[in-house]
Amino acid sequence: MSTAASLPIGELAAATGVAVSALRHYDELHIITPVGRVGGKRRFAMDAIGRVNFIRRAQRFGFSLTEIRDMLDDTSGASQQLARDKIDVLRAQQAELATMIEILEEVVECGCQVVAECPRMDTCC
Repeated sequence: MSTAASLPIGELAAATGVAVSALRHYDELHIITPVGRVGGKRRFAMDAIGRVNFIRRAQRFGFSLTEIRDMLDDTSGASQQLARDKIDVLRAQQAELATMIEILEEVVECGCQVVAECPRMDTCC
């Protein structure tokens, strides 16, 4: 790819909402890779935007950077098992979130001013 059709690191940061320092860190860990340099500055392919957005989303849900790199770049098929394992973890978290939402809805419905004194708290957990 020509570096002319690439993004400087600052533009990649602006497009993804990720700090330049984080992008440099991702580069050091080989999670993203520049297509070249212009004036000593990293340039990234346009598809790096999608990759960085996936990294951000996966991090929010508990993936380590190593797991993310392995999922993005694995050609052995091991990433499939990692994905299945993460699906199980995320489904368990989803169930816990649903329970917490129900508890909070009960507290709101009750109308108590002090949540710790809500009579529904005795039976909710």
